[in-house]
Amino acid sequence: MPFHYTQFGAVLMVDIVGFSQMTSTASSKGDVGAEMLSSQIGAYFDLAIRIIEYHGGDVVKFLGDALLVVFQADPVCDDHQTDDSNNLTPMDSPTTEEPAAASRRSKVTVRKAVECGLELLARLSNYRIYLSEKEFSRKLSGPSVDENGQITGSGFGGNDDGSYNNFFPSNVNQSGNSNSQWNNTYTNASVISGNGSIGASSFLSVPINRPNSNGNHNNNHNNGITTRRSSNITPEDLLEDSFELQLHMAMSAGPISNIIIGDIGLENGLDNLLLQTTGRLEYAICGEQMSTIDDALGMARAGELTITAAAWSFVNPTAYPWYEERRHCFILKNIQSANDDPLLRRIRNDKLLNTSVESNPHYYKYINKSAIHRLILYPDNTFPAQFRTVTILFVSLGDVKPWTREGLDTCQKAIYQVHKVTSEYEGFIQQFAVDDKGATLLCAFGLPYPRSHEREAVFAAKSAWVIRRRLLAEGIHGFKISLATGVIFTSMIGNEFRRDPAIVGDTIVIAVRILKFDYATESVVCDDATKEACTSDHDGLCEFEEMGEEFVKGKMQRIRIWRLVHFGAKKQIRRPDDILVDETIGYEPERERVAQFIKTWEKEPDKNTILVAGPRGSGKSMFYQQICHIADRNDYNVCSAASAEVEKNTEYYLCKFLLLGLFDIMQKREIPYAGRTHLDLGIAFGQANYESQNLTPTTMASTIISGGPDESVAGTPCSANSFYSPIGSYFGPSVRSSMVSSSPWDLSTYITKLQSLINVSLQKMGEGDEMMHMLHDIIAALSSDNSAPVMNDRDDQMLADFIVRMLNYASSFVKIIVMFEDVQWTDNKSLHIIQVIHERCPAVLVVIFSRPQRDYGSNPLHGLTGHAKHLEIALEGLKRREIELALLKTFEDKNVTRINPAVIELVQEKTKGNPKFVKNMTTMLKDFCFVNIVDGELLTTGKESIQTPSYKNMEEMLVKQDRKKMILMQYDRMTARFQDFLKIASCLGQQFSLAEVAAIRPLETMLGVPEPGRSFPTMISDLDMFRFLSLATEQLMNVQFSDNVSMNTLYMFSSESTAKDIYESIPYEERVGYHLTMGQFYEAFLEPAQFSDLLPLITRHYLKTDHTEKKIKYLMAISAFDLKSNMLSDATQSLTELIQILDTVRGATNLVSQEDLADIYGMKGEALSKRMRIEEAEPALLDSLARYGVHWPKNSQQWKMALFVEKTKFIFHYHGGTTPGLVLPGKSVKAKVDARTQVTLQRIIRVLGCLQNIYFWKTEPNAAMLSTLYTLNYSRRLGLPSGEQTVSLGRYAILNYFKGNHHTCREYMQKARLANEAGEGTEGMLPSMQGYVEYCEGHRERAHAYLSEAINESKSFGVVSNLATYYRSVTLKCSYRMWEGSFNVHPEDSALLRAMSAVAIQNGDSEGETLFAIPTLANLLLQDRLRDAESWVVLIERFILPKARLMNRLVMHGMLSYYYAKMGQFNKTRIYATLLSERISDQGVAAHPFPLMSCAFVVMAIFVLLDSASPSLVNSPVDPLLASDTELILRPVIQCLSQDPFQPVSECFMTLADSIRCFILQGAHHQREGYQKLLRDWERSRSQTQGIQFVQAYYLSKLGQYADVAEEKDGFYSEAYVLFKRMSMDPTDWLTDPSPNWQPPFVAELPLPEFSVPTPS
Repeated sequence: MPFHYTQFGAVLMVDIVGFSQMTSTASSKGDVGAEMLSSQIGAYFDLAIRIIEYHGGDVVKFLGDALLVVFQADPVCDDHQTDDSNNLTPMDSPTTEEPAAASRRSKVTVRKAVECGLELLARLSNYRIYLSEKEFSRKLSGPSVDENGQITGSGFGGNDDGSYNNFFPSNVNQSGNSNSQWNNTYTNASVISGNGSIGASSFLSVPINRPNSNGNHNNNHNNGITTRRSSNITPEDLLEDSFELQLHMAMSAGPISNIIIGDIGLENGLDNLLLQTTGRLEYAICGEQMSTIDDALGMARAGELTITAAAWSFVNPTAYPWYEERRHCFILKNIQSANDDPLLRRIRNDKLLNTSVESNPHYYKYINKSAIHRLILYPDNTFPAQFRTVTILFVSLGDVKPWTREGLDTCQKAIYQVHKVTSEYEGFIQQFAVDDKGATLLCAFGLPYPRSHEREAVFAAKSAWVIRRRLLAEGIHGFKISLATGVIFTSMIGNEFRRDPAIVGDTIVIAVRILKFDYATESVVCDDATKEACTSDHDGLCEFEEMGEEFVKGKMQRIRIWRLVHFGAKKQIRRPDDILVDETIGYEPERERVAQFIKTWEKEPDKNTILVAGPRGSGKSMFYQQICHIADRNDYNVCSAASAEVEKNTEYYLCKFLLLGLFDIMQKREIPYAGRTHLDLGIAFGQANYESQNLTPTTMASTIISGGPDESVAGTPCSANSFYSPIGSYFGPSVRSSMVSSSPWDLSTYITKLQSLINVSLQKMGEGDEMMHMLHDIIAALSSDNSAPVMNDRDDQMLADFIVRMLNYASSFVKIIVMFEDVQWTDNKSLHIIQVIHERCPAVLVVIFSRPQRDYGSNPLHGLTGHAKHLEIALEGLKRREIELALLKTFEDKNVTRINPAVIELVQEKTKGNPKFVKNMTTMLKDFCFVNIVDGELLTTGKESIQTPSYKNMEEMLVKQDRKKMILMQYDRMTARFQDFLKIASCLGQQFSLAEVAAIRPLETMLGVPEPGRSFPTMISDLDMFRFLSLATEQLMNVQFSDNVSMNTLYMFSSESTAKDIYESIPYEERVGYHLTMGQFYEAFLEPAQFSDLLPLITRHYLKTDHTEKKIKYLMAISAFDLKSNMLSDATQSLTELIQILDTVRGATNLVSQEDLADIYGMKGEALSKRMRIEEAEPALLDSLARYGVHWPKNSQQWKMALFVEKTKFIFHYHGGTTPGLVLPGKSVKAKVDARTQVTLQRIIRVLGCLQNIYFWKTEPNAAMLSTLYTLNYSRRLGLPSGEQTVSLGRYAILNYFKGNHHTCREYMQKARLANEAGEGTEGMLPSMQGYVEYCEGHRERAHAYLSEAINESKSFGVVSNLATYYRSVTLKCSYRMWEGSFNVHPEDSALLRAMSAVAIQNGDSEGETLFAIPTLANLLLQDRLRDAESWVVLIERFILPKARLMNRLVMHGMLSYYYAKMGQFNKTRIYATLLSERISDQGVAAHPFPLMSCAFVVMAIFVLLDSASPSLVNSPVDPLLASDTELILRPVIQCLSQDPFQPVSECFMTLADSIRCFILQGAHHQREGYQKLLRDWERSRSQTQGIQFVQAYYLSKLGQYADVAEEKDGFYSEAYVLFKRMSMDPTDWLTDPSPNWQPPFVAELPLPEFSVPTPS
């Protein structure tokens, strides 16, 4: 090393425009986007490489979105080979040839390059690429068969053109069996060589794409598969997901130096390369010509080739008469017309390609260890494309000229040091290149590898810092180092001629472009993402300096740039004052055990140890803080030291901080001096120097000798303060170098900080000077840059003795607790020190904080834990009870006393029990209003809120660490076979059995054959080092898939996110194959008894495939099953997905009949209507009817005709006796039609029944009547009685009641009741309607009984199955109780409201939550509890009102108008009252209390307005505007009240509203007239409203208020007073102006209300 060879050549730089934008779009699509990008770009580069090969060029480097191509003579293989020892030897220059021959050769070479460039422009410029998921899914749908029975397409199982074969040459020969379909014209041009050789495989003909009308080339081929676009992909889809790639190129020619640099390393095979840190080679080309290519490329526009003057001198200008001269360069544009002629490979010297790979193991060293790792995992070279979050390390060597001997030596030194450092910190050199940016090294941290890390950015920063120091030490100057963190795309691209494990992404571009600034010289700069990733854990490893924001090429916004000024842990003395212990939550029993253990240790110290073990984020820091506070309260001394993952291979890393902590303790005045020694003079001098400057180990950084020039960036001193001091200020290179140079020992001359610390410690212990020399050298050696300090066994023993002596001496005077954090990263020598402290320092309490050792290999702490004085705390996240207590504490100001289990499960799922996250989430739930508080119980607001943007923002704030990256890091560390097992398991879902996994692949293939005495579960337990799996605690289904008990063992993933992250990393085609296999596997076990278990599984797996017929079949089956089982949410989701397939997949509608389509839409409408999503249900139901041939009226004339015809039919047949009657017990009724028609009619009747419910709820009487008549007439045609017919009779009765036909109503209601009792169940709908009629008739108790019956019948096995009945009955019952004034004293009815809210949340139904809010707020307003009502008003105005339907919106307008009137905000009162009056006429008559309630509250609001105008309106002027507005409001309100069937109440409020017209006018006679209206109606209303106490009390209060005779006023007020007291309401809120002599009557005290007001969050 290094290798160098120079000859004439032409260099072509091919740059792709539009690549970065396409990569960003694909990244947003996740792992599927990676596969899309891989397939499309793979085809693009495959074609480019074939064109280059055709013209005799070689792709030297894949430079992100560019190709570096060289054209030069092939080397003479016989003359230039490796020597017998497989060491590379430089080749001599070729034999001198005649000048004329050399000139001809040079011209031919340049001509090849020019023709190649023009061919690339013609074929690959204006190249359109599609990233449509539909298109990608269609291409992967598997092979299709044409009309001749021939396979016309294939999946991505391995591209026939060879582009998915190994880029190791040994496998290239497999492409000889190619059967690609590039225009179906292929020519096998060469013979494959023997086994183990690199054969020049068949070169396939390259297709020519004809340009379209715009001159663009469509990508009609992909990976050897001709694209067949389906009609379901719209032009909008293609436009949105398509990108047009452009090319611009530059070319130069001249002497080209071919170099190979790097580290040869050892001659190990493929497997050992993953373990050793040596062995990495890089090939590159360079020369003076490379420096001119950048300017030339900048001049080239899209579709142009720029040729430098040096290269143009070899070109015949007459061959390209269209050339253009531009700034000393020559431009050739793309003017070639495409043709269909294939490109056949020209003959090249293939001798080198035929070299056996096994002949030289150095071949493996041209790719990095990540690529080798993937080749081992995927021997068939199908490793998936991925988007990975990585940190890019970019090293620019500045103006180095590698084609010179001096420059080549510099590059060799640089790559050797960079490889050594990156290997040590487990990063990878991606490539070395010499391009327009000079000599550069691209490294990556975070690529797939078994030793990936939690924080790759920290490893990259450490590597950059060490590389900087080592380059300076090598005498290399002018270099620049940059870091950038973000998402990159990694995939294998190329074909049998050239492959590369490429990485591409905007992150690489940023890393390159932030190097252009001068302050990056000999420094390390980084972007904002890297700085945040390095400092997120606040461990003080990295110190940055902000350099400001800068514009870089290709970015619209400025980029903030940081400079790394120091890397290395700092001494940190944690102060308990900085810790908020009062905010800690959870682990109370464990914390109490720790406190008691420390008390025991204080009394009887005896080698006590504490181990706190738990995964990341489980709360270990909480115990650290607790121990700090205990020490602070009891004057204990704490000495802490923390390990770091990035320093896990650094020997004695933990001991550095341990020593600094011990030095701090030794300086304390409580520890006396043991006595003077003969070194008194020197010690005294040292001590005097130490004390005279008032120096302590935390202040000497700024006052005594610094750690040397290498400890910080030049000109940027390291910061130091009282809490943080650079470790280098104690253990710097300058310390050791000064001591080595001092001979003999001169203490007075070489007093340093380290000497002072050691001197004081030795002096206090009474040690002699014989230890000074050795201790100083040993401790100073720890600061060396080498991760393995040069220390022998004697040094190790002396260091351990010194630490033990200090601890034992200090602990004899003070109590000492030594705490070690993150011990899982600790090196072996530091672990030995911990063990020695435990064994030899009995008075010291050793506290260890560690991750679970099982996750990190063997258990090195066994010697510390296996004794009697040990306490072990295992943390696995907060349990449900602890989360509940945290929620109660957070919501204690909201009077929360109970937490609904759904809330606890939500918090536990999102936080995984992390105490910090639990605390944050409880606060966020409160702030973001994602919960309701009902009667002291905390409830969630439903499933729909989970999808809101604010909730997703909350999740992003909650979990800041990259969970997916952590899972994939651990997954990379698994064995290849167990990775296969986990991949298959992740396709099966959260829970699976071994038999199900074995259905896809035998367990012996993945796990191996169990040894005697072992089983598969035992092997899984051993392989699952990160505990991804656990034994299932609950069996989710009752199907056994194997007779072998062991194979039926059930497992589950530790979290759903783990399974999801692994699943998303599986290639699309592989996933599809797994799902198809499992669908067929479950089908074999499908029987009616297993429908509930297997139907969801079969459907789920087929939905992940492209088997459209199976998708439709099982979606229909599971939808019908879910609908029958009242799993309405699941049925809705399945039907929505089914309809989407029918609408989007080409030919899908041909797989189902029209009746099936009608049934699908009918089921969707039924499911939605039962969930009260009536706006969505109505169009689906009407669509279903239309497909059945039932046409709905579209204009008024059709409505009139349809109503007349259907009503005539019904009356004629009903009175004729042909309508289906009651079925007597023991008898059966046969249908009047055949079986097929019977099924159709039954489906139509179900659809019409759902439409009835919708139109009754929407208060549309005509539509309700027509759907009712349709149902009755179709039931007559069917000839069979049904529940829908019974409900229709009841609804027909209600509609007649609305019209005043009470006798007809009673007749049909009686018929319906008899049918209901005979067994034609209505799920409570008929009793609900009867309850309404009975209440209107004044039979209150009977009405309540019917409503209770309806509520019970609406449930099946305790679960609400008919939401419409349930909501209507609960709302009616609670509203009636409110008018009666007895809502507060009927706790069972108030409990109904809470139950209704819970049902609504469970079903994700906002209608139920609305119906819960309206009665609750109404009752609070009637109780005059305005303060309690405030939160409900806010909830309604902000969240409920904007999306409410008309009837609900109107009642909320009425309530809000009354609320704001009571609050004195009269403008808002007028606004809401006006809104109600404008729309109330749009509302029809309904069997519902809300229309009446809305009018009542508006009337009451206007009375409040009148009262506020003047206490007495006899002679007071009235605002004319108020009078005019009031009349406009009252007119539609009175009209609505006159139509409402609930006459006892509606007539009372109609009279009150009519009297307002008098009260609002000026003059006593108008007031008297209004009073007389009220008085005349009272006698009739008194009897009708008997028992409706609130209406009576309110009416009486208005009679008393406007009575002009004192005796009458007192009488009315007395009656009202008694009624209000009976209702437990404060009469003074309603009786506003009693006579001065009036005395309230005595009323016995009633029990306090049992109703507690619900309060929303």
